[in-house]
Amino acid sequence: RQKESDIPSATLKGIVKEEEIVIELKQYAGKIIPVQTKKRKRELDHLTSLQQQKKGIDSLLKELNGPSKLSTVAKTSSDWDNFKTQTGVEEELEQKAQGKEAYLQKQDFLTRVDQRRFLGEKQERDDERRKRGK
Repeated sequence: RQKESDIPSATLKGIVKEEEIVIELKQYAGKIIPVQTKKRKRELDHLTSLQQQKKGIDSLLKELNGPSKLSTVAKTSSDWDNFKTQTGVEEELEQKAQGKEAYLQKQDFLTRVDQRRFLGEKQERDDERRKRGK
């Protein structure tokens, strides 16, 4: 078995992004709606093996109960994901999140600058203390 460090990074990125869109029926506000979710290949393999194992009374009860209920947060998240894919905004949002305009990137940079200044000032104070101590 190979370790992750032995596999080239391009291969790992391909494994991580290997996703499939699964459409599930959910109940929301008294209506049954289709919900698209992205699942990794490994998750799908695991779910199909579990579905094959669950036969008999459990699967019959699940069918009788109908589709599972969907929370408002999950519905909103699903709607946002659908909007991003339909309008093609997803790539632009990813670029903005990684670019120079990204808020979190700016905050990380400012924190590092502040930390370097503090360490420089601390070094100067330590040097002064050493000079006074001699």
